[in-house]
Amino acid sequence: YSPAYGADTSVSGWMTMALKSGELAGLRVEKPAFDRINRWLDLAQDTERPFLFRYNPYAADTPTQRHGRKPTRAMTAVGLLMRLYTGWKRDDRNMVLGAETLSMNLPEIGTTDKPRRDTYYWYYATQVMFHMGGEHWQRWNERLHPILTKSQVQEGDLAGSWDPQLPVPDRWGTYGGRIYVTTLNLLSLEVFHRHLPIYEDTAQ
Repeated sequence: YSPAYGADTSVSGWMTMALKSGELAGLRVEKPAFDRINRWLDLAQDTERPFLFRYNPYAADTPTQRHGRKPTRAMTAVGLLMRLYTGWKRDDRNMVLGAETLSMNLPEIGTTDKPRRDTYYWYYATQVMFHMGGEHWQRWNERLHPILTKSQVQEGDLAGSWDPQLPVPDRWGTYGGRIYVTTLNLLSLEVFHRHLPIYEDTAQ
């Protein structure tokens, strides 16, 4: 795990979900693959607060890259979901502390001057909170569901989608566009109905 590999928690999160989906579908996924994921998470988690996660602890110490060395709410959501799929249980102390951290950062749109809309963060945190269940899930879903349903385009050729720039710009909407925000919002809404195998009760 040297900087030369260019690893990061975000891409690792997508790959973890792909591996777990394959395993749940009956494909054979070798244990060393998950062992290596946990090795990365050991590096990505905050040293003093292991329930928080960073984008890349090896990020260059420059003005444009050093932010990757610090824990963020989005990477914490990704890291916690990865931990759930690779061994942590719901009652693990760090899992509970991580969920409480997400509970203190519930979904909100924000304002044009200070936008807080982040479908990437919402997508991962929704899965974490769904698996945690109870009050964690209730508080999260009660906040997210109305935000998504009220901001969905209701009329015209684009009805059913979400605008990446309205009512405020999405954190990554400029790069991902309408299909990106629409896809993640639909998946966040779908988790409640357990339509996908990966949302089964896998994290005991």
